[in-house]
Amino acid sequence: MVTIKLSSSNYLLWKSQLLPLLESQELIGYMDGTTEIPPRFTSENSQKPNIKHVVWKHTDQRLLSLLLSSLTEEAMAEVVELSTSREVWVALENTFSHRSKAREIRLKDDLQLMKRGTRSVSEYARAFKALCNQLHAIGRPVDGTDEVHWFLRGLGSEFSCFSTAQMALTLLPCFADLVPKAESFEIFQKSLEPTAPSPTTFTATNRNSARSNQRSSSSCNQPTHISSNGRGKGHSSGRRLPRCQICRVEGHYANLCQQWYDRHGHTPEA
Repeated sequence: MVTIKLSSSNYLLWKSQLLPLLESQELIGYMDGTTEIPPRFTSENSQKPNIKHVVWKHTDQRLLSLLLSSLTEEAMAEVVELSTSREVWVALENTFSHRSKAREIRLKDDLQLMKRGTRSVSEYARAFKALCNQLHAIGRPVDGTDEVHWFLRGLGSEFSCFSTAQMALTLLPCFADLVPKAESFEIFQKSLEPTAPSPTTFTATNRNSARSNQRSSSSCNQPTHISSNGRGKGHSSGRRLPRCQICRVEGHYANLCQQWYDRHGHTPEA
């Protein structure tokens, strides 16, 4: 049974499923021209049908029907006026084989040039595997070593240590085993990065710092008063210095005022 219909992107795959069927039925000669077409009549001067031609015709038309049933509308448009299986086979090959080769080259170029960029390893691996699957679909699967090499190269410089370690292994891991390792390395790298403060924490920290600076500045600007015993006291202590009722000077009481004792001829009490 032919399950894949021919389109502009899968000629090699379509051909690969048909050839075993044709070989098993010994019909490949109808396609490649090795089976000669018998004369239509038994002789040049006779109108009697040649039985060999009749048999060939029946077989060829059954084969033609098989080919046409395996075509998409796009491919059918290329062979709509052709009447033998050989003509259809050649026309399809001429039309789609070069397109499949060009597609194969383009897919391989895309695969080798693919970079992870800002994507996660999981996203990059899915995109990479999708191109590998497309190459497999056209009958050109990617070699396992190339698949691992191209994938590691596309991870970028951030994974240089990881990629070098994997390529140094005597037995390279398969792609299915390599992807989880790369994902684990990505998680480990992120765990080493410093955690940035959230906007709320950053705002609260700046606000507290501003208040602390404001208090320090206010404390520094408070005037300092010198008491009679020479010690400096500031308003930060919460107590006002005494004011003399005689001389009106802060720092002592009236009973210790020098002016009072000068007037009365006494010495201030200690």
